[in-house]
Amino acid sequence: MLENISDAFFTLMKVFAVYFTVISIFAFFRPKTIPETEKRLRFAVLVPARNEESCISAIVESLLTQNYPANLADIYVIPNNCTDGTEGAAKRSGANILRVSPEVHSKGEALHEACELLLASDKNYDAFCVFDADNEADPNFLSAMNKALCSGARVAKSRIVSKNRDQSWVCACYDIYFCSANLFLNRARSVIGLSARLIGTGFAVRRDFLEELDGFNTETITEDAEFFAVCAARGEKIAFCEDALTYDEEPLSFKTSLIQRRRWMSGIMQVTRLKFAELCSGLLHRRSFIYSFDVLMQFCFSYIQAVLPFMVLLVFIADPAEFTLAIPLSLMTAYIGSAANALLALLLQKRLTAAMIPGILMYPVFVFSFIPLQTVSLFRRTTSWQEIRHSGVRRFHSEKVPGFSNDPVLPEYVA
Repeated sequence: MLENISDAFFTLMKVFAVYFTVISIFAFFRPKTIPETEKRLRFAVLVPARNEESCISAIVESLLTQNYPANLADIYVIPNNCTDGTEGAAKRSGANILRVSPEVHSKGEALHEACELLLASDKNYDAFCVFDADNEADPNFLSAMNKALCSGARVAKSRIVSKNRDQSWVCACYDIYFCSANLFLNRARSVIGLSARLIGTGFAVRRDFLEELDGFNTETITEDAEFFAVCAARGEKIAFCEDALTYDEEPLSFKTSLIQRRRWMSGIMQVTRLKFAELCSGLLHRRSFIYSFDVLMQFCFSYIQAVLPFMVLLVFIADPAEFTLAIPLSLMTAYIGSAANALLALLLQKRLTAAMIPGILMYPVFVFSFIPLQTVSLFRRTTSWQEIRHSGVRRFHSEKVPGFSNDPVLPEYVA
């Protein structure tokens, strides 16, 4: 009986593995080029921030020095529950301050109130971009997003990499993780006409789609994953905009990384439970069938990995001798496969350097550590955001932001 259960489970795992492997092959092809356009959209760039005084100026300055008409992009920092000088640092850097109610306790809630306010204002924004406070945007970010949204997409996701990958092996592993997602998750799906996945930050949404949704409405701690599920259930394909690049600051220590990724896993599994019925309903509609199916596979795989330790235990109970013989080979194969994936992702994204070798060697540990985090999340949810301190490391350095004095006086939009 135990052997039958474990055999069925590992057969199911193989089905998922084959599915994702087949799709990832298309990462070796280039997606269609997004056509140039003379049309220019008006952007509202939203940066929710809680106690981000150390890094907020970097994202603001990178947005103010875009290769895009300055009068068509307004930057709003949304401080919420801050106990440091985030607001002052953002204002000095040149951002508008958009205050939200004290009841806001998450990024999703901050985006909800910000979008509600700006959609009702007379600013007439065509699109909204979302960043984390510890990000920096490549100078061509808005220009690339403008092309993507003008080509017909209503939601677009940027490519994301680490801006501090040389600071520790953990940071290097995050860079590999994002490079893998850029290629084998999002580029591959872009090539075959599937929807990209919203991962964290650096995405843009057209105004008309937000209005259809009555604003940005999420209720979990992983608002990106939830918004991704909402798009899939409605058949709204997310375009992958490789030319738009977001740099993200990563935790330095493995312990802090576990705290952050535990929140990710708990939130993703919460979204799976919350949106499962909607995604299944999407399978019944021709427009959203393929997107809903693909997203269901992605979300459900979290649960497959979460129960993996229990299935391994069943194998051990059923046949200890065979388990003892098989486990070393399985671990070695998994290690080599993960390290090879890391090397390939860095090569294809042209980010392979000697400094990344520790990250490549430790990447299997980084990847496998997701499994116990998912297992724990089966029984214990993470329901609150835990602050992660940032060093404020910069990729772009600017002595002066054009068009702004050292202490600009800018309007404040108060919700």
